[in-house]
Amino acid sequence: MLAVLLTLALVLPGAPQKPQWKGTIATENNVKVVHNPSAPLYGPLTLDLREELSIGREDDKNYLFWVAADVQVDSQGNIYVADMRNVRIQKFDKTGRHLATLGRKGQGPGEFQYPRFARIDLRTDTLFVRESAISILPFDRDGRPATKLSWGKVIYDFYPLEDGDFLAVLDNSGEDDLVRRNQIARIGAGGKIVRALAENPNTVYTKHAGGGTVIITTGFELDMYLANVDDKTFVYGYSKDYDLTLINPDGAVLRRMTKDAPTPEFTAAEKADFKKIPVPERKPHFFALLTDSKGRIYVQRNYTHTGKSNVQDAIPKEVDVFSREGYFLYTSSLPPNTSVIRDGYLYAVYVDEDAGLETVKRYKIRNWDKIADR
Repeated sequence: MLAVLLTLALVLPGAPQKPQWKGTIATENNVKVVHNPSAPLYGPLTLDLREELSIGREDDKNYLFWVAADVQVDSQGNIYVADMRNVRIQKFDKTGRHLATLGRKGQGPGEFQYPRFARIDLRTDTLFVRESAISILPFDRDGRPATKLSWGKVIYDFYPLEDGDFLAVLDNSGEDDLVRRNQIARIGAGGKIVRALAENPNTVYTKHAGGGTVIITTGFELDMYLANVDDKTFVYGYSKDYDLTLINPDGAVLRRMTKDAPTPEFTAAEKADFKKIPVPERKPHFFALLTDSKGRIYVQRNYTHTGKSNVQDAIPKEVDVFSREGYFLYTSSLPPNTSVIRDGYLYAVYVDEDAGLETVKRYKIRNWDKIADR
């Protein structure tokens, strides 16, 4: 393996001080790898958030959510809420006015089983809803459902591509396998895998019992994560190592980025929560990937599902912020259930467990233009 090392100095334009980046860049197997130190270039970042919109109240069923599991925003600023337990997608305009209810419980055209999350193709504003573990239901920009896409494998995440294919994180395990394996692949609309890109074990607890396989998730599994940097660029990583890979839609590797980080250790309280489940050998380096409209990558370092729901955050997300070029810029914190960061706005779900009320909030990021992206 041929490695060419460089040391760079990055300067934040207009800043009174000029921080020096102390990492290195290597070329490994013809791929540029950005090796970051443990400390961010610019230090901690506090987002200056001002709440501009809150959607959710008890006096109107269209605004009363029951596990708002995901929020997405289209190119016009319309807001879509995956209202999971109510088995529907609620669409609101940018002022918070209810526009439409998409889907309902059932197995027919335009009906859902379990709308856990959604993705939007901003080129066409087509909404893709993961309506069951193995199926995706598209809606056009006018809310008309299209033919359901069934892939035959459990879908953990996906992003639509321009030509109708998808990049997805799938379960690639055999029916009787105790070792689960997750795969990142380019997949056609008909469910055929066009190209497998990466595969690693998902360290979920499994055992054979009663003639079947018992699977128990703890949230601390080593897993594969995927996010879109833009229409032509995606980032993925396996949480065993602090190593992220940028690819194009065909799976060609564009760049890798790493950060010096010690192996995380389970706390005594975390170990106690496992109860009779054996404590995993390794704690993940990260638990999710999120990107913003400037191509920055937010790597979530902490486990946040510590409330009553296993799909909603109870505490803020502690994140490392990287530029799309691979430089570790900041450490920061995002509100619980942050789903979208775009064009100076942040969208999240606030859960008041005592009152039993969930609200979708839009915040203006008042220091958006001061955040470095390189």
